[in-house]
Amino acid sequence: MVFSAALTSKRRFGSRIMTAAIAAAIAFAAPGAAQAKTYLVNGILSATAIGYGFKNLKKKIPGSSLFLMVTGIEAGSIRQTIVKDIRKRHAADPTEQFTLAGISAGANVVLQVAQEVAKDGIPIHYLAIVEGDGGSLPGNVANADNFICAQRGALCNMKSVSGANTIRVNTGHIDMGNSPEVHNRVVANAR
Repeated sequence: MVFSAALTSKRRFGSRIMTAAIAAAIAFAAPGAAQAKTYLVNGILSATAIGYGFKNLKKKIPGSSLFLMVTGIEAGSIRQTIVKDIRKRHAADPTEQFTLAGISAGANVVLQVAQEVAKDGIPIHYLAIVEGDGGSLPGNVANADNFICAQRGALCNMKSVSGANTIRVNTGHIDMGNSPEVHNRVVANAR
C-alpha cells in the first residue's frame, strides 16, 4: 500500500512537470514572443588570419550566424544558405524578425538576400550595408543603414544605397567591420 501511494504521488509530480513544460512551450511560441535571427556576412579574405570583419560583432549578438569568405566565390552559396534558412524559419513562424548585416562583398550578399526574400513577401527588420557596391533597397526592408567611409581612402568605395540611411564612419574600409559605431547600430537594431 505504501508503494502504491508513493507511485501515485510520483505520477502526479511527473504530470505537473509535464504540464509546466507544455505551458512554457506554448508561452514561448505565443504571439508577442517572436523569435529573431541575425545573419552576419564578412567580405573577401575574412576567413584568413588577416581578416576579422564581423568576428567581434558576432560575440555581441548571441545566436547570430557568421559567414566568412576567402575569395568571394563563396558568396553565391552563402546567399542561397541564408535565403533557404529565412524561408524555412518564416514558414515555421511568420512573426520571426530577421536582421542582415554585411561588410564589403558580404554587404552585396545581404542586399541580394533581402531582394530574394522580397519575392516571397518576407519582411527584413533591419539591413546593415557596410561599404558595399551600392544599389537600392527592396520594399520588404523596414530599416536600413548604409555605412561608408567618411573620407576617400584605400578600398573605400563610398557607394550609396537608395532608401537606406547613409552613415559616414571615420575609419577605413577594412577597419569598419570592427567600428564601435557600426557595432552599436547593428546591435541596437538586431532582433
